[in-house]
Order: sequence, then structure tokens, then C-alpha cells
Amino acid sequence: MMTDKTNGGSGDAGGLSYDSTDRARCPLCDGPNGCAIEAGREAESCWCMRTAIGEDVLASVPTPLRGVACICQKCATRSSTR
Repeated sequence: MMTDKTNGGSGDAGGLSYDSTDRARCPLCDGPNGCAIEAGREAESCWCMRTAIGEDVLASVPTPLRGVACICQKCATRSSTR
């Protein structure tokens, strides 16, 4: 799921070397995010449209990467309170 809009950019994101131009990668784990839009499909077909994503998970996305790329389903369903 795409997080809040902010300025993007390449750089270090919480210890990950992240290329913000690769919008198909998760900004939390750097794995493939499975984004339907990035795959050229309708947004409604994306897994994130049927998945509740906790505020704690969204808040864990480094600020410079919010709105740059979607998080993956594995990271989206993980709660930092578990």
C-alpha cells in the first residue's frame, strides 16, 4: 500500500540501501511489494485493497520513503505490537 506523500529520494532507509526509483520494492524489507499498479493492473485488483494495514506498520516506513513505493503484503500484515 502506498504510504503518505512526501519527497522521495535515493539513500539509506533505516539501514537498507534503497533505490527509490524502484517502486516495485518494499521500503521496509526491500523485497518485491506485489503492487498491481506497478505491474500495470487496475488498483482494485491489488492485494492491499483487501488488507487492513495497521497505523504502526505505516509509521515504520522511513519518512523519506513514504509515498515513494508500496509496502509488501508480508510487512503490511506484521504489527510492531505483536
